[in-house]
Amino acid sequence: MPSIIAPGAKKTTTLTVAVKCRPLRERERGRDIVRVIESKEVLILDPDLSKDYLDRVQNRTKEKNYCFDHAFGPESTNLEVYTKSISSIIPGIVQGLNVTVFAYGSTGSGKTYTMVGTKGDPGLMVLSLNTVFDLIKKDKRSDEFEVTCSYLEVYNEVIYDLLEKSSGHLELREDPEQGISVAGLRCIKVHSADKILELLNMGNSRRKTESTEVNATSSRSHAVLEIRVKRKRRNKYPNQVLQGKLALVDLAGSERATETNNAGQKLRDGANINRSLLALANCINALGKQQKKGLAYVPYRNSKLTRILKDGLSGNSQTVMIATISPADIHYHHTVNTLKYADRAKEIKTHVQKNIGAVDTHVSDYQRMIDSLQTEVCQLKKELAEKESQLSTKPAEKAADDELSQLNILSHEISENVQERINLQKAMSELEETNLNNRSELQRLDEIIARHQAIQMDGSTVEELVARRLVILDNIRDNDEAGVNYQKEIEANEKQRCQLQGMIDEAVSKNGNKTYLRILSQYRLLGMANSELQLEMAMRDQVIHNQREALKNLWNLLMGLGLDEKQILHLAAEQGRKIKTSATPHVLTFHHLHIQG
Repeated sequence: MPSIIAPGAKKTTTLTVAVKCRPLRERERGRDIVRVIESKEVLILDPDLSKDYLDRVQNRTKEKNYCFDHAFGPESTNLEVYTKSISSIIPGIVQGLNVTVFAYGSTGSGKTYTMVGTKGDPGLMVLSLNTVFDLIKKDKRSDEFEVTCSYLEVYNEVIYDLLEKSSGHLELREDPEQGISVAGLRCIKVHSADKILELLNMGNSRRKTESTEVNATSSRSHAVLEIRVKRKRRNKYPNQVLQGKLALVDLAGSERATETNNAGQKLRDGANINRSLLALANCINALGKQQKKGLAYVPYRNSKLTRILKDGLSGNSQTVMIATISPADIHYHHTVNTLKYADRAKEIKTHVQKNIGAVDTHVSDYQRMIDSLQTEVCQLKKELAEKESQLSTKPAEKAADDELSQLNILSHEISENVQERINLQKAMSELEETNLNNRSELQRLDEIIARHQAIQMDGSTVEELVARRLVILDNIRDNDEAGVNYQKEIEANEKQRCQLQGMIDEAVSKNGNKTYLRILSQYRLLGMANSELQLEMAMRDQVIHNQREALKNLWNLLMGLGLDEKQILHLAAEQGRKIKTSATPHVLTFHHLHIQG
């Protein structure tokens, strides 16, 4: 059983939200409607100059006013944005903390310029990386550092590796200990900021960009540059490894089809961009609601972008959101929408904690099962190679090629079907856990309300409790409706799986070369079984993770009561429990033996 160890200190913090307004371009016909006041406030003027004094007095004006942590006008440089809003959290990366910086805004508002910049005005990515390596250089004599870099893009809800010349589709994986990760993503060891910048430039040259009416080089994908810093201390705590992570995100811009005049593939790309940004906006709204009203379901799984940003939005990360806006009156609606989302993001809280490396042994059973599957897959690969070499010596028949191509299509579809089912099952599990917590809080509220009514306490207190109870009931009802929809999707997914499997069986039975196709089909099905096994492994890990959290809470409770070791041993003996003390101070391992009476 794992030891109860005093947990690392958690620090609750809110998202830092900064707004950056780009300069008005010469080719933009219109007037400047954005005003930045005292580096905190953003005032949006009414784009309609025809309104008279009476309209303004009666509040029939579109003028808007917002307040943020930082606000930067058109004359501000990227260095100013970095110094005031980001520089203070970058040192945490080499101390084992996670940092996320992402730019949000419409097409042409200056997101990529803010993140990447130019040679004369380096962007936030460049400035952050230089700071990280300067800090490493200072501590290199006493500690060992290992820095790795990865760069991916999400294009049309498909993940690609920008550090690979011809990257295939990559899949997201989720682990309760490691969090969200991308299977097969290339991580390159780097020793300087210049090397990362070289990789960044190479990756940017592979990003999907198109010319639109709004922007000549519009980014059509979301890009995530991730820098991981492992720090091993030579003298103090030699077995301890600190792992910090810096995630720099350049989002594609939201856009209106009527403004970009796109058609065909560009129009479809724009629809997918807006869909993933809408999922991000829904997550921001739900997280803002959660801080005000209590537990609400956050739909991270509606988009791969939101799953990648999950840690940055509400998990273990210090996060900065840079909202970029245009000052032109023709972009009034885009500007207001961006500021609304940024305003809601101010309510989001994250829980920052150092990432201290630990060795887990409970996954050994799973690893053996996966190794066994992989051995079987290797054997099948050999048999496939032998069959293919035999077939290559015979003249290929068109009909056989067509059937093999059809089988490939069916196998790909059933693989996507399995992945969809895994995601739906995970979403159902998260939804059930959220509702379980809601119902527990509802039960506590009912008990408190009944107790207050019995002793006829202050009526205003009871009213507040009743209002809180109604909010939780609304959340439970909303989550129940979402659960019903997920269940319907799971049933439809299972029905589709049966149909696809039937079609594969039929294709195998009809083809003359049954042995080859049967091996091919079995090999692919084993790969999918491997994926489902990894899901079960992740869910089992989640249970173990929850048990560890419960043990940590027990430690906090005992220490909070001010008990010393003798008192704890005495209390445990009275309850029929044996406590084994280790050589390390403040580390206790509990073994339940029996309960008397």
